Amino acid sequence: MEAVFARIDKRHLKIQLDSILYLEAAGSYLKLVTLKEEFSLSQNLSQFIRRNDIPVLIRIHRSYIINLNKVDSFDNESVYIRKNKIPISNSYREEFLSRVHCL
Repeated sequence: MEAVFARIDKRHLKIQLDSILYLEAAGSYLKLVTLKEEFSLSQNLSQFIRRNDIPVLIRIHRSYIINLNKVDSFDNESVYIRKNKIPISNSYREEFLSRVHCL
């Protein structure tokens, strides 16, 4: 899978997976952040996870899903994607660490 279609306003917009940086919960909406712009989707994070099985997108916090291919660095508490510092919660840390390859 190279792209997904996101319902934006009244149409479905094709978004390349390699352009997605992360998704952030925003109440009953979802903020989809790409390389060039941000979109607001009318679904929550749990709905997105149930409907989509995209291996490069992984949940690292109750409010965040990241694109593993866009991670620049990480420490015990955060993932850094471009200029964005995204928290890693204890409940998702082990899954995240099992998916990244460290030397």
